[in-house]
Amino acid sequence: MITADISVIIPSYNGQEFIAEAIQSINKQTYPVKEIIIVDDESTDATEKIVLKQAGNIRFIKQKHTGMPAYGRNRGVIAALGEYIAFLDQDDWWPKNKLAIQINNFMNMPGLHIDVGFTKTVNSPEMKMNDSYLLSENDRHFLLSSMLIRKTVFDQVGLFDETMQYYGSDLDWVFRAKENKLFFNIHKEVTLYYRWHDNNHSKNIEMSKKARIEVMKKSLLRRKVANSNVFKATSEFKTSSNKNP
Repeated sequence: MITADISVIIPSYNGQEFIAEAIQSINKQTYPVKEIIIVDDESTDATEKIVLKQAGNIRFIKQKHTGMPAYGRNRGVIAALGEYIAFLDQDDWWPKNKLAIQINNFMNMPGLHIDVGFTKTVNSPEMKMNDSYLLSENDRHFLLSSMLIRKTVFDQVGLFDETMQYYGSDLDWVFRAKENKLFFNIHKEVTLYYRWHDNNHSKNIEMSKKARIEVMKKSLLRRKVANSNVFKATSEFKTSSNKNP
């Protein structure tokens, strides 16, 4: 079997309640990871102490507080040594076969850039499993933690936009990946358990709506510029081609 190195990136901030479980779900994977990169946004709780007690090849990177996961994700991508990148939020976790499923898809689909599985929501503290769901193209969103991404994709798409609000940088990145016509494989196998609790940022409906609008405006502008450049290039080609020798 062909093997490939995977780097897992967790942006953290005051994650003492759940982050150990997130890390343990990585260490329990049937397909091992090369490294776990925790980029901490200057936590004021016991996050660092808890992280450093966990098993595995953990790299703990501290940064000054920004309040934006985009900064942590970008630092993680830049530091990553693996051929593939996976993200996990500090309050979520993975089924043990997540990476095995996804790396197998890469090995069997030449040219695949991004593999996306389904997400299963979990109510906390009752921990009751709900139905699987996918924040799909119809919802204009995928969850980063349900993906496995070829690292070279970031050379083409770029890093996360650090100028955007908390709610929009991941969605904006997915839009840019789609605009680059990358090969997404979307399947129904569960690759993420998403913990639904009182502090979920996604519960702020108003901010989420504003972020979606901002992302869609940015995407529309990029596509207009791209189409304009294509039209301009085509026009110049026709003009030069029609000149008499």
